[in-house]
Amino acid sequence: MANIPYRENLRQLYQQAGYPSLPKLAEAAEISSWYLSRLEWGLIAQIPLGIMVKLAIALGLTLEELWQQLGGTMPLPEPQTNQPSADEILSLQRTIEALETEYARLQQQLNNQSQQLESQWQQQALEILEPWLLQWPTAAAAAQQNPQWPAQKLLHLTKPIATLLQQWQVEAIAAVGEMVPYDPQCHEFIGPGPGPEIGTMVVVRYVGYRRNDALLYRAKVGYAGDG
Repeated sequence: MANIPYRENLRQLYQQAGYPSLPKLAEAAEISSWYLSRLEWGLIAQIPLGIMVKLAIALGLTLEELWQQLGGTMPLPEPQTNQPSADEILSLQRTIEALETEYARLQQQLNNQSQQLESQWQQQALEILEPWLLQWPTAAAAAQQNPQWPAQKLLHLTKPIATLLQQWQVEAIAAVGEMVPYDPQCHEFIGPGPGPEIGTMVVVRYVGYRRNDALLYRAKVGYAGDG
């Protein structure tokens, strides 16, 4: 069985960083789950430094902080009886600089990926909403200038928004005017009068929404016949 302190520390780190599981952490860090399994056993000394750099970035930690959480202190060179030569010192400095450069590059890569995903999402939403964006201002202006203009002519312009909500898996809780059994889990009673008992038939005044199985907004309901 894995060393419990190491496993527990790793679990706390990835949960604090917002990852639901070790495989999701490995995916975000672009490393093999095998390395995380080794860390659960406390075998941090056997993990390549480059892997630890990626893991630290994915967890939002410095390399030293990650090492302290999972393995004590960062490994130091073995003590030497002789003073290091100038070449050895220069080589060590170059190694440190290379690690710092790689850390910065990976951090920038993650930032760029996040920005690209956000940009792609915005572009897809704009493409769906394009008909509404182009036509709605003109239609709204026409309606303001001519109060007699039939409102039905505006309804087809809302189709892009309905399409977008459908793609986001957002669905309405009943329809306006629909009679439904009162359920306080998904309905908000807006009166007048005392609140209904569970199961009492009420009419939907304002639509509520769910996304997948999660409640976004409760539908606002009242008694039938009440304005």
